Amino acid sequence: MTPVPRPAAVRRRTLLRSLAAVPLAAAAATAGGCAAASGPAFLPNGGRARIGYGMWDKDQVPAMQEVIDEFRREHPDVDVEIQLTPFTTYWTRLQTSIIGGGAPDVFWMNAPNIAKFSRYDTLLPLSDRLRRDGLTLAEHPQNLVELYQHEGEQFGVPKDYDTISFFYNRDLFDRARIPYPDASWTWQHVLDAAAEVRDPASAVFGFSAALDRQRDLYPAIFQNGGSVLRDGRSGFADEATVGGLRHLTGAIDRDLAPNAMASADTRARELFQGGKLAMYNGLPNDSNATYKDPEVRARTGVAVLPRGVRQGTVIHGLANVVNARTPYPDACVAFVEFMGGRLAGEIQGRSGTILPSFAGTQQAFLDAKPEFRMQSFIDQVPYATAYPASVNTATWEAMELQILGPSWIGPGSRPIEESARLLANDMDVVLAKESV
Repeated sequence: MTPVPRPAAVRRRTLLRSLAAVPLAAAAATAGGCAAASGPAFLPNGGRARIGYGMWDKDQVPAMQEVIDEFRREHPDVDVEIQLTPFTTYWTRLQTSIIGGGAPDVFWMNAPNIAKFSRYDTLLPLSDRLRRDGLTLAEHPQNLVELYQHEGEQFGVPKDYDTISFFYNRDLFDRARIPYPDASWTWQHVLDAAAEVRDPASAVFGFSAALDRQRDLYPAIFQNGGSVLRDGRSGFADEATVGGLRHLTGAIDRDLAPNAMASADTRARELFQGGKLAMYNGLPNDSNATYKDPEVRARTGVAVLPRGVRQGTVIHGLANVVNARTPYPDACVAFVEFMGGRLAGEIQGRSGTILPSFAGTQQAFLDAKPEFRMQSFIDQVPYATAYPASVNTATWEAMELQILGPSWIGPGSRPIEESARLLANDMDVVLAKESV
């Protein structure tokens, strides 16, 4: 998955003042693979560049190391050391190390944080350097490339992407004699099938309507023609947005989907793998654990998301960014460009752990799980909506869970219309401050 972080807020003035107080030498001297020396291709006086590469997914380490090894064949004067930090502490540690001067030279970035880090001058602008090197990033999905722009400047080069697809339990469908989902399915098909497979005695639910932004909330909103952000304001008060959310809360009210209390204890993927959920929306890497279990693999199917009033899903992905305070930007940019190229994409695809964003490199990813129709993730790119984000994404995303939660309990919950209106009002206060 490409998960969403919630780092602690840092005031711009405080962050910039702290950064300004850290000499470049401090970053160079920090242990653990942070910037050190560079090679003759990047420094006139020779030497070696020792680049620290920050990431959080241990499953991707073998593929990333293989990409690094290939990069070093072309740049033997550059050493790259992976700095693995668990996702639970990645953003806090990164934020602290940027302020203190020990951040990696190159590190993973996602959409919810790109505007914040870019605005605070912590990332190296890449537009001029990419033009200098003749790179347009046209091989990556355009809406993914644009996710990593801020005020017209490119700050990140995509490495992978994800949309959301529809996982279903073949055994439960066979037992209920329901045809498997395909591209013709709509929300009504989902509700009808959920009613057929629902078995309270066995604690089997039809599908997941979890309070999960990327998998459930945003796709439902986009499938109903709604929006999360619109012209610098919240879209949650729009009737189309409310209608998308109502599709989810209505299923909970009908006892076709677990409520917020049940899904908080057990994630949808775990319920699905345990045979307690017939359908759920999943990311490409949600297939990894499912595929490893032969029994679960045999009963799992994957399809495009059913349509609401239209087809819709959300696209997100990770990008590599460069620490603005690295003493060796040329070596770092060369590494980031290589990571966003064809060979790196092919290596990532072969690993089967992530869907590479470079066009034409996805086949190896599809071949890694031939029993699943992983093509479903790619098929949805043309109508996917970019993951919604702003400078203070973490603040208003926390509000989403807190304010919408009371409508996710089941019968007697606060009406979704009321929760959505309250959320829109609070989000607008946060968004208004971003322009100050």
